[in-house]
Amino acid sequence: MLGTNKVICISGKNQCAIDALNFVIKKYNNYKIYSLPNKSDNGKNNWQNSFKEHSIKNKIEVTDIKKLHKIEKLYFFSLEYESIIDVSKFKSKKLFNFHFSLLPKYRGCHTNFYQIYNGEKQSGVTLHKIEKGIDTGKIIDLKKFNIPINATAYSNYIKLMKCAFLLFRKNFDSLLNDRYKLKKQFIRKGSYFNRNSVNYSKLVNIDNFDNNLKTHNKIRSLIFPPFQLPIYKGKKIIKSKFINKKIKLYYL
Repeated sequence: MLGTNKVICISGKNQCAIDALNFVIKKYNNYKIYSLPNKSDNGKNNWQNSFKEHSIKNKIEVTDIKKLHKIEKLYFFSLEYESIIDVSKFKSKKLFNFHFSLLPKYRGCHTNFYQIYNGEKQSGVTLHKIEKGIDTGKIIDLKKFNIPINATAYSNYIKLMKCAFLLFRKNFDSLLNDRYKLKKQFIRKGSYFNRNSVNYSKLVNIDNFDNNLKTHNKIRSLIFPPFQLPIYKGKKIIKSKFINKKIKLYYL
């Protein structure tokens, strides 16, 4: 028997979205639950399990964004959902995003890449309301972790996914019951990057090799084996270590 007419939708991709959906299925199965995978999700597993395939396997209805627009008591959660949400089309304003950076820094796309490329010492996930603008909504909570000097874009992304789920689990009940506080972002103190700001195919060839931290950061920002590896002198790099102010490379 349904205990509420509230509707939950988990949107996005990869393990963080799957973990969030599993949590809701286990703890909140008296609610109507929808799944909204990314358009690129073809239902087949690759380097990460398909969120769409996992939803279907667990008998969760895969919906479309237009159907969600019409639901008044919708609670929408984005964990790596790739399309821009137009809040003006939703009847509900209970729209939440788990953004893979410490906002207001690194709004938009390629957040993981830029954090490593710029040598950030901390990363994390920010939970915020989805409002007009890209990742500009008021902040509800965030979770930080340190970035080791030899961390790669790949290892950092794995941490970000785990961090996102932990933040989701911590805040879910409060979000569902409207018990949370909002904090305005200071956008001018942040940064934004659009989808076209990085061309990985042009960056992977390391032509100018200066043995310094900047080069090390560039190399490790490109180490993401499911998609690309940086190349130096025709060889693919799988690891870069910065030891005694010098780079040591490990090749595939």
